Amino acid sequence: MIKLSVEELIEINDFYNGATRVTITHATGNTVLLELYDGRDIEEFILSKRNLIMVLRNFYVEDICDIVHSGVYGFIDVKVDKLNEHYPVQISVEDGHKYYCNLEELYYINGIVVYQKEMLSKK
Repeated sequence: MIKLSVEELIEINDFYNGATRVTITHATGNTVLLELYDGRDIEEFILSKRNLIMVLRNFYVEDICDIVHSGVYGFIDVKVDKLNEHYPVQISVEDGHKYYCNLEELYYINGIVVYQKEMLSKK
């Protein structure tokens, strides 16, 4: 299985949002082939089923932005359940909405929140 970074998954999620046609082919085990057509070219991505679910839910584009906004301008509450393999992190934001992700995604989100707060403090 190819391990994709959060940055790569954000790019795939962005491609997905702009695609005019989407084809999902379930391969053996935990692997899927995601084909995205933008009107000119077909981009192909091999994803885990979990990452496909997160892309289809628009987690990497919309949800991360919502979480970061809450983390910068309000607060977020993070709980970790290490027994949950695919979604061990629960992030609650000010309005009570809950998001679920893994530790790598949490570290990415925390890094953006810290960076954004530093940029705001310099103004």
